[in-house]
Amino acid sequence: MTEQLDTNADASAVTESIQEVLADADATVTASADAVTDAEQALADALVNAMIADEAAERAVTDALTDDITRLFDRTLEQLVARRDARYADAIKEFERESEALAKEYGELEVGIKDIEATLPARTRLNQHDVDVLLVSGKRYAVRDKLAEIEVVKSELVAMKERLGVIQDRFLSIDQEKQDSTRNIFELWYSKTVQPTVRAAERGLLITLLEGLSADFSQFQARTGTGMSDNKHHPLVNQGHFIGLTADGRSPEFAAGHKWYG
Repeated sequence: MTEQLDTNADASAVTESIQEVLADADATVTASADAVTDAEQALADALVNAMIADEAAERAVTDALTDDITRLFDRTLEQLVARRDARYADAIKEFERESEALAKEYGELEVGIKDIEATLPARTRLNQHDVDVLLVSGKRYAVRDKLAEIEVVKSELVAMKERLGVIQDRFLSIDQEKQDSTRNIFELWYSKTVQPTVRAAERGLLITLLEGLSADFSQFQARTGTGMSDNKHHPLVNQGHFIGLTADGRSPEFAAGHKWYG
């Protein structure tokens, strides 16, 4: 009986030892599994973070490129317009000075003419009175000089009115000369500066960028062996890639292109 109890105790002890070993093994496996899971999660997180960083870096590069292009066109437009306006301002500077001087003279002449015309009847009468006095006094030799005085005033009035006409004609000439100069400046600016600049921009967009990208797409596809088509894969580059390079038919860019190219 005593031996049977000892045997059972030994068996129970062995069972407990085995269970402990198994428990330890389970704990180790669980810990290992948890460690693997944590490592996998850390790797996944690292990959996600790397992708986010790559996307952020790509956006930064893209933003820098698009900002450079936008600023380039903005500056080009500003410089083109400023160049024309500067030439125009220089060209009409002398016309403006002359017009201002003539306008001042014109105003002074108008005032002078009004003054003479307002007093001429009275001055004529006074002059005639003086002539009569000279005749009565027997000073016929002085009559001619006295009559000449009023004729001088009348001649001045005529000259002032003629000058008004000359100034008016000059105003018309100045206006015509300004228009001719403006047309010359615009045509020279347009043909020698604007057109070559726009042609360079067209070449940059249509030939260098769009045609260059089109050729590069095909070359990249050939170089990477991604042009084959089978049940699982399609060629890397398709027509949608080329169509998607430019704005769609509802965009302001498309409308502007239709306006310029028809």
